[in-house]
Amino acid sequence: MTEPRSLLVATDFSAEAGFAARRAAALAKQTSASVLLAHVLPDSLPAALHVQAAARAQEALAALTAELQRDGVAVSPKLLSGDVAAEIAAAAAGHDAVVLGARGQGTLLDFALGRTSLRVVRGTRRPALVVKRPGESPYRRLLAAVDFSEPAFAAAACGARLAPDGVLHLVNAFEVDFESTLRLAGVDEAKVEDYRREARGRAMAALEAFAARLAVPRERLWPAAIHGYPPRVICEQAARVGAELIVIGKHRAGLLERALIGSVALQVLENAPCDVLVVPEGAA
Repeated sequence: MTEPRSLLVATDFSAEAGFAARRAAALAKQTSASVLLAHVLPDSLPAALHVQAAARAQEALAALTAELQRDGVAVSPKLLSGDVAAEIAAAAAGHDAVVLGARGQGTLLDFALGRTSLRVVRGTRRPALVVKRPGESPYRRLLAAVDFSEPAFAAAACGARLAPDGVLHLVNAFEVDFESTLRLAGVDEAKVEDYRREARGRAMAALEAFAARLAVPRERLWPAAIHGYPPRVICEQAARVGAELIVIGKHRAGLLERALIGSVALQVLENAPCDVLVVPEGAA
């Protein structure tokens, strides 16, 4: 993802959607991007309530648009109707990134953005920033999940552009091949630990090569290879270093992921203690 010039912000007028709108406004000011503020009337809404709900949504969109415009951001509102996640994902195709809250409270209408955010991340081909915390200051401490793939590199590079003066923790979660089998075969713990040290050494060497590809001063890059299950390692390390944003690449979905939250990226999104930027494979 290049520096964003156009952001789609999805809102259901909940508190967390408000966090997302203000974060998007801060990013827009930082990058001179424009913002489209979108609300979707769900297709499950009874027809008798549609006109009234549309009028209230238009009023709420206008008020939020005016609030963000007062901060000097180029914002325009748009009211959509249909399946919430599908409409957001479709609208995102015309923008550089989509920004949305992690959970919705349904304060205006009786639906929430919570599970919708996961469906949008699965469905969009654009980078998706899921905002979990209030905050408008530029991101200063980021964690990039590194599996040495091209989506991971694209995500790390994107994070570096969003935080040009910040620290970027490059974290690789490694596991020893057949570790459980080694233990089952009676290999002693000292030998298993030797295998771990060897695996950590290989991972650190790969992280240094990964860091060298990024157009970022080396003093801003903090690599770490940590043994364990990747989603757990990423979330725990984000909490440990005080990361404000996790950036993670997302590989193209297989059939299982379409049915379940199966990828590392989506497990991190579900459990992260901070905002998460998911960059899909092949994102423009």
